[in-house]
Amino acid sequence: MLDRQPAANRMEYIPFSGIREILEECDRLETAGKDVIHLEIGRPDFDTPEPIKDAAVQALDAGRVHYTSNYGISPLRTAIATKFEQENSLQYESSEIVVTTGATEAVFVSVLAFVDYGEEVLVPDPSWTYEPSVRMAGGTPVRYSLDASSGFQPDLGDLEQCVSDRTKLLIVNSPGNPTGGVLDEEHIERLADFVVEHELIVISDEIYEKILYDDATHRSLAAHGDLYDRTITINGVSKAYSMTGWRLGYLGAPAELIDSIIRVRQYTTTCAPSLSQYAAVRALSSGLHEPMVTAFERRRNRVLERIEKIPGMSCPSPVGAFYAFPTIPDGQPSEEEFVWALLREAGVAFVPGTVFGPSGQGRIRIAYSNGLNRIDEAFDRLEDWL
Repeated sequence: MLDRQPAANRMEYIPFSGIREILEECDRLETAGKDVIHLEIGRPDFDTPEPIKDAAVQALDAGRVHYTSNYGISPLRTAIATKFEQENSLQYESSEIVVTTGATEAVFVSVLAFVDYGEEVLVPDPSWTYEPSVRMAGGTPVRYSLDASSGFQPDLGDLEQCVSDRTKLLIVNSPGNPTGGVLDEEHIERLADFVVEHELIVISDEIYEKILYDDATHRSLAAHGDLYDRTITINGVSKAYSMTGWRLGYLGAPAELIDSIIRVRQYTTTCAPSLSQYAAVRALSSGLHEPMVTAFERRRNRVLERIEKIPGMSCPSPVGAFYAFPTIPDGQPSEEEFVWALLREAGVAFVPGTVFGPSGQGRIRIAYSNGLNRIDEAFDRLEDWL
């Protein structure tokens, strides 16, 4: 036993993931023999398409099993630059692309590269857990609200209340986790004015960009002329191509920003897995995501249909990603108690909304990353349990 506290002081502000706590309980219940329907995990349930797996096998057979450049292999960076130009109207040289071990690392190295101790970072509320990266960099996360009544667009009035002379960076996520919201043109224009006025750097997390419904369109923030020079665009292959376990993300930014990012990158995971990089080259040259998006849209529609039938539950229709963020049913004391009781007693796994920030109070996240039959069974169990 150590005589003094071994953990760094910063760990006081780094919580265990609320999503992982649910996953651990699912594992415990399943080990004990309980059937659990998983609507909590933010990953596609499909297999990675065969042509992508074949590309990895070919790289393995060719002996491409060694370290790569910290930036990533040249064919992949060229493919990413082409993708950015053709799909996002962004002009990046391959030297302005960095391949990372998942989009999570792309966020982390970007925050470390630009946030000094005591500086503030504007983080959407609700959102995926960006706060720990900010805390580990010594920064202070400041949450700004997303407005449920407008499809979870940023509340610009709240942003103005949150910004200060210590604010360095703004994080934006569209399509959004956990809300499924997608930035519209009006809010992009207003965000651009806000960013320029306050001289901020932007991290734009666009990992769900290919998963869109109802004729929704995605526009990269960096494609706005006023934002290009100050935006880091983050993406990856995990969600669109069902490659979460391949751990392959990437970012693009002007050379002035890349210089700091790559210096951090050199001392984290060195390079993304070589086989994953060759697989990603194949992914980016395909339309292999499209059948999955069609399936997600059917699932989204079913989730919304079932939510409407439960008293107290309501949900803005998600137009991107594969999440719904509804209110909890009538009569439930809190989102936490509801989720844990439903999991343990009925075997249905959701995530409490407060995992994603204070504005998630009274809400849950449903990941429709499971088949239609299991979604129906989950709601049947929920109705019986209620």
